[in-house]
Amino acid sequence: MNEIIPLCKDWLFGFAENVTAEMMAYGNSIFFNDETRIWQKAGNHGLSKAGNPQTAQWDKVNIPDDFVIRGSFSSDANWKTGSLKGGQAWYLKDFELEDEDFGKSIIIEFDGVYRNSQIFVNGHFIGRRLSGYSSFAYDITDVCQYGKELNRVAVFADATESEQWSYEGGGIYREVRLVKKAPVYITSWGIDIKPDAQTGELHIDVTLCSNLYDETNARVSCRIAGPDGEVVAWAENSQMVEARASAVVGFECKIKNPCLWSVEKPTLYTAEFYINELGAGIENFGFRSIEFDSQTGFYLNGINMKLKGVCCHQDHGGVGIAVPPALQEWRIKRLKELGCNAIRTSHNMPDPALLDACDRLGMLVMDEIRLPGCAEELKRDLCDLVKRDRNHPSVILWSLGNEEPLQNQITGVNLFRSMQQIVKKLDPSRPTTYAQNGLWIDDIDFHEEHNFHFDVFGANYRSGQKSENYDLMHEKYPNWPMLGTETFGGMSTRGLYEMDKSNIPLEYPLSDIFGDECWRDKEHKWYASAYGGTFTPWGYEIEETWSDCVKRPFMAGTFIWTGFDYRGETLPYGWPAVITRFGVLDICGFYKEIAHYLRSWWRPEEPHIFIMPHWNWHERAGEDIRVWCYSNSNQVELFLNGESLGRKDMPKNYRLEWMVPYVAGELKAVGYDPNGSEVVSTARRTASVPVKISLEKNTLKDIIIVNTRVEDSFGELCPRADDQIIFKVTGPAEILGAGNGNPLSHEPERFSNKRHAYHGLCQIILQRTGAGDVTVEASALKLKSSRIEV
Repeated sequence: MNEIIPLCKDWLFGFAENVTAEMMAYGNSIFFNDETRIWQKAGNHGLSKAGNPQTAQWDKVNIPDDFVIRGSFSSDANWKTGSLKGGQAWYLKDFELEDEDFGKSIIIEFDGVYRNSQIFVNGHFIGRRLSGYSSFAYDITDVCQYGKELNRVAVFADATESEQWSYEGGGIYREVRLVKKAPVYITSWGIDIKPDAQTGELHIDVTLCSNLYDETNARVSCRIAGPDGEVVAWAENSQMVEARASAVVGFECKIKNPCLWSVEKPTLYTAEFYINELGAGIENFGFRSIEFDSQTGFYLNGINMKLKGVCCHQDHGGVGIAVPPALQEWRIKRLKELGCNAIRTSHNMPDPALLDACDRLGMLVMDEIRLPGCAEELKRDLCDLVKRDRNHPSVILWSLGNEEPLQNQITGVNLFRSMQQIVKKLDPSRPTTYAQNGLWIDDIDFHEEHNFHFDVFGANYRSGQKSENYDLMHEKYPNWPMLGTETFGGMSTRGLYEMDKSNIPLEYPLSDIFGDECWRDKEHKWYASAYGGTFTPWGYEIEETWSDCVKRPFMAGTFIWTGFDYRGETLPYGWPAVITRFGVLDICGFYKEIAHYLRSWWRPEEPHIFIMPHWNWHERAGEDIRVWCYSNSNQVELFLNGESLGRKDMPKNYRLEWMVPYVAGELKAVGYDPNGSEVVSTARRTASVPVKISLEKNTLKDIIIVNTRVEDSFGELCPRADDQIIFKVTGPAEILGAGNGNPLSHEPERFSNKRHAYHGLCQIILQRTGAGDVTVEASALKLKSSRIEV
């Protein structure tokens, strides 16, 4: 029976610059003259030898860990990657194996190490992986020790080079596990399940590996359980496996009337595998069909639907890229609430925990590689991605790259053709795409001339800012399915409606590329306001973005740049900005104002209404305030202190606007259906002085998310509050980090127990350390403290 042992607690951590020759040479009899010589003889790597006394005082950390986010922001570091310096570090972990484990296969699996990782066990070099986004596994059976002898794994992470142009962090930032298996076992990601949603038929291939020195006959069986846990199918087959070799065994079985996996009802089945009657692996999967039609777009289980997608990077406020699985789930839930039904893992292989959450919650995925190429390392990354993720029903597309300069060159065609063939061999059930930027309307002929095209044409933005290019492309190539792989490109800042020189780096805009055309609202020029009127030269309004997609049946959907804010790529600012403003949610997952536009039109069947700005403008008494309303109501009426300011028809997929002279009090919006009946309302009230803290908890497995509000005595959010909140946690939990969404904040994040509110809000994330009640208390100078129990 497979035994899975999480290796996430109590790693020793040290920066490489502090590692001495003596540390490296521990137990090395040929160490002399200050030379380490670890490569001259097998087993000489001293850091990976248990008992090394010089590492006993290293810091202890838990996995996932991002050592870069623990650093300090600096103008010397690259603003594009978040103004945090990378580095090199070592992680060490001791583990035990019992005497009875001798003869088993011992596998260590890493979901992701950023980057250029080197793995050593018990003094021996095990393997190296260049990309920081790859998942990988090593069979370490031959170098393991049993009984009283401890084992040690040492991991070197080199985060001095970047793979992307935004924040990437550093370290063992995804989960690690040790798996004890039988001598003949199923390889990591060696299960390939091909379900047929129409017939219920299953074809399953399993890759076996033997650590035996004799040929053996492996009897492999598979039990399929339905969503209720009841067994619905069984299959068995035998396969001869040569000594120290691998082999593939196949199964065929059928399930009567399978329940389909969908966005609304994500039904999962479970396949349990046995080798010679011993448990050998478990894999979840789902029955569903997908189709991209060149005329009518995307179909899931035969039902036409628009892909309402966002592009997502992988970092979060407070924790950097070390996002625990439960926090991944919470982020997906936030997007689902918005009406989002698809994400693009831009621009890298995702965390497996993210895909697990998408399977459970019903979120479609465009699964993207980091870098196209012909190198064996890059081809291995591609193969491992497909093998690892092909059983996830959430995955509907393989993306073979993003905005490569060679996309309109013969080298690019050669590479993409080769990569596409690799993908088709490993998984013929899903289409390929590629995110093509620039003047793609002028480039696509090149692919056609060389008799190559992706299964789904992926358009980044609008090719020269012309929406009609979508139509021209469709007219010229009517048999090519089409998708907006990256759209919008606008920027906004949650809660920011006015120039605030203490928060906005007016002197640092990148004006060389951000000319007048990048600022829709001249009164907001040089700061990315909450109205969302700031764009890259290739970007455009959120209303245009959705309209471009929804009014064209042949467009399968759109993927907005981006779902969440992320560190780095701080356009249109440089230092001291450290977080981008591209997201429709901020880096903590708080809704920005433009998120309510998507909430209105991505979930049109559920009434929604939102107005902005806040209603605290004492210094502008009598001045006109621009009031915007996002709603999916048929009509909206605006009231100021009970007096109607007029009822207006809501343009479909758009917004409404009023100019309202400021008077303190209540600004209220009421939405009406086509019959004139009130269906939804919202209000903004003038807040008085901040007097208290309000806490809201979200619990998911071992993670607790606490959102914090600064309020007046009536419970109204104080939208300009920036009080420093101090958190105290009692009980079996520890603070992982704190954030507030402020793109300019340089406050410590990782493990910090304090954070200033940003426009009245901040957030802390806790990790449970055991069973029992947890109490969180928040306090601030001059504010009434608040307390919640979990």
